[in-house]
Amino acid sequence: MIVSEILEQLGADLKNFADSNIVFGEPIELEGTKIVPMCKLSVGYGGGGGQGEGRDEKSAGGEGYGGGAGGGVSMEPVAVIVAKDGEVSVAKVGGKESKLKSLVDLIPEALEKIKGSKEESEEE
Repeated sequence: MIVSEILEQLGADLKNFADSNIVFGEPIELEGTKIVPMCKLSVGYGGGGGQGEGRDEKSAGGEGYGGGAGGGVSMEPVAVIVAKDGEVSVAKVGGKESKLKSLVDLIPEALEKIKGSKEESEEE
């Protein structure tokens, strides 16, 4: 397999991995409120190759070829979209503290808001 084929295959594989379901996660529904996680996706890849022949008397005079490619993907949570009763809001995840901690910290607040809304609707 030549380097251009390796890079084409690597690019196709990364494209299949980085679809919209990765950037926007599956919606989570909690008592009538939909929460959609959003992530920042970073993709990088590269490769190279070469071919050569023996140049001195010690080499066997053979030809050689080498090539390779590599890539990586990084995902980072950045926000959640919250939809309830026809209203949509975006809550940023992050800041100076850990982004995962921020996301976890949002869960009790969201559940409390849902609980409060449910109690209000039951009273009506």
